[in-house]
Amino acid sequence: MMLLLHNAGVAIGPPHILIVPGRTSGEPRPTPVSIVSLDGDRYVVAGRRMSWVKNVRAAGAGSIQRGRRLEPVRFTEMEPHERGPVLRAYWHQHSQGRKIAAQIFEAGPDASADDFAEAAPRCAVFRLDPLTDEPAA
Repeated sequence: MMLLLHNAGVAIGPPHILIVPGRTSGEPRPTPVSIVSLDGDRYVVAGRRMSWVKNVRAAGAGSIQRGRRLEPVRFTEMEPHERGPVLRAYWHQHSQGRKIAAQIFEAGPDASADDFAEAAPRCAVFRLDPLTDEPAA
């Protein structure tokens, strides 16, 4: 339902739609995600068993959609020691998704911000960088 509403141009709730080519089919694969903002950067997070993570790793780039706005992005996977602050920020920024995220991150049903940060080795965190046609400096 969320994908249908987003495709119709109706942006609801905090989730955005991550669109990345499938690693075997090459077909666009849409997935609802919540974006975490930290120190001027944006991130998406996932548990280690989320299937879209393999597609993101294989493609390296895709798009983030919010309503009708489509933004091409590059995905940079963060090292385990860099993930904790992002996961802690997720806990603070997305209170409505904490219980589900705690299950996905294997952090326990009453997980705190510290528990989310400690789940870093069991999670994937990708920084979203705008994809432009400008050459890198």
